[in-house]
Amino acid sequence: MLRGTLEKPYDDLNIGDWQVDYASANEEPIKDADNVFKVDFARSPLRFDKHIKACRRLKKIIADGNYDAIHTHTPVGSIVTRMAARAARKKGTKVIYTCHGFHFYDGAPKQNWRLYYPIEKRMAKDVDMLVTINREDYERAKKDFSCPVRMIDGAGVDVARFKKTTKAEQRAARKKYGLRDDDFVIVYVAEFTANKNQRMLVEAAAPIMRENKHLKLLFLGEGDLFEDVRKYAEALGVSEQVVMPGYIRDGFAALVQSCNLCTSASKREGLGLGVLEGVLCGLPIIIADNRGHRDIVNDKKKYLFDLDDVPALTEKMRDAMKNPEKYHLDFPEKFSLHNSLSEMREIYKEVLG
Repeated sequence: MLRGTLEKPYDDLNIGDWQVDYASANEEPIKDADNVFKVDFARSPLRFDKHIKACRRLKKIIADGNYDAIHTHTPVGSIVTRMAARAARKKGTKVIYTCHGFHFYDGAPKQNWRLYYPIEKRMAKDVDMLVTINREDYERAKKDFSCPVRMIDGAGVDVARFKKTTKAEQRAARKKYGLRDDDFVIVYVAEFTANKNQRMLVEAAAPIMRENKHLKLLFLGEGDLFEDVRKYAEALGVSEQVVMPGYIRDGFAALVQSCNLCTSASKREGLGLGVLEGVLCGLPIIIADNRGHRDIVNDKKKYLFDLDDVPALTEKMRDAMKNPEKYHLDFPEKFSLHNSLSEMREIYKEVLG
C-alpha cells in the first residue's frame, strides 16, 4: 500500500518503483493505484458493526498482499487499519499513520478528550511512525505517545493545479455562478459540517450585506448541513448574497482566483489546505484561530479571528474589504506538494531502511 510511480513534476524526488494498492470507501475517484479495494469504513467511532466488517475485510487484503508498508490516514479508519495490520506487523510489515488533526486539542470539548485521547494513546503502540501536520499535535504526540513521531508541513498544495488563469477566464467563472464583476467575493472551500462553521460567516457578514449588496459569500462544497446554512441565510435575509453552488470540479482555479478574499471559520483544522490554496491564488486571508491555521500565518493578530466573537469578525471583514492588501500573505513554499512528498520520502527511508 505504498505509492509506486509518481509522474512529473516529481521525478526528481527519486522515490523509486513500488506497487501501490489503495483501500477506501471509494467516495471519490482513486488515481495512481495499481489495485483499488472498496472497504466500507464508517466515520463515526460508534459504528462497531461497520468497524468489525471493515477490519475483517482489511485483514484479508493485507494477508493476501504481503505488503512492505501500510500508510493509513483519517482517525477512525486508521484505528481499524492498525488493528487489522497487527498480525502483518509481527511479520515485518511497517505501519505509518499520518494524523491530519487529532480530535483532541487545546480548547477541544471534554468528550473529545475522553473518547479519542485514550484510544490514540493506546493505538500508538501499533505504528512504526506517527506523522503529524501541525506543531501542536507534534508536540503532544512526542510527549505522550510511545511511538516515533515526525512532522511534515501539511499534506501539500498541488501548485500545478493552480496555474494563473486569465482575467477573461475569471470573469467567465464569476458569470457562471451569478457573480458580478463589481462584487466583493469572500470564498470558503469546505464541506458543510458543524466543524467547518459556515453559519458564523453568514452571521458576521449579514450586517455588511444589508448595507452593501455587492458583498457575496461563496461557499464551495457539499455536506450534511448544506440546507441548514441555506435556510440560515434566508432567515437573516441575505440568501441572495450567499452563493452555494456545491462541489466545483471544472473551472475551480479560475473561480477561486476571481475572488477577493479567502476565509475559513473552521473550529478544528489539521492545517488548512483550502486556505493555503487561496493564498497560492493570491487572495488575502482572514481565518479562524485554530492550531492548524496558526502554523500558516506569521502575524496571528492580523490574520486570525476569535471563534467566539462574531462582532469582531464583522469588523475584520469590513477592514479586509477596505484594505485587502493588508491581509495578503506570500505562499510559503514549504507547504507545496513537492516539499511534502520530499519530507515523506525521508520518512519512508527511515521506516523501511
